[in-house]
Amino acid sequence: MVHLSLTGSTNDHAAGLVESLDVSGTDDPHGTLIIADEQTGGRGRFNRDWISPPGGLWFSLICRTALSIEKVPAVTLIAAFAAADTLICEYDIDAHIKWPNDLYCGGSKFGGILSEGKQFKDLRYIIMGMGLNIDIDRKYLDRLENSAVNIQELTRKKIIQESLLAHILKKFEDMYLYYDDSGDFGSIFKNIGGILRY
Repeated sequence: MVHLSLTGSTNDHAAGLVESLDVSGTDDPHGTLIIADEQTGGRGRFNRDWISPPGGLWFSLICRTALSIEKVPAVTLIAAFAAADTLICEYDIDAHIKWPNDLYCGGSKFGGILSEGKQFKDLRYIIMGMGLNIDIDRKYLDRLENSAVNIQELTRKKIIQESLLAHILKKFEDMYLYYDDSGDFGSIFKNIGGILRY
């Protein structure tokens, strides 16, 4: 695990680890988790700015994969489901996924996922980045157009970020390993479809 107090983007940091991969493979970054207290260059789809001040959970996970780069979007949905299902089951939040990568409760957005493919020689990687508003100062959220909300406002109780992260990663790992091994997204989508909105 790499913990950074400040970084431009955890996804960019992860990409740098892949790009600097030693030719022998001894420095394989597979499984590396990068967490930042704050991002200055967080981004969403289409390089849209993602405000990432202190008080959020900002992280990226590097996964070596047998999947083709074209299948990366499915990993985004798997990650979104891991987060939404954790919040539903563990925190009693009525969370749903807004196609293709945003996390909502009602009409308020509290998170999003950006998955990106990277290749080094014959090794392929997926970088799964996630940002969740946990307890961000309202002055940041109030200037956004999408009625952003903190997860702590939805639960009205203290969120232990380490516990939330562990639950999300466990759910993600189980589904991702199945998908990476089998390529069978249909079985996974049967669960995702129930909380997916377009």
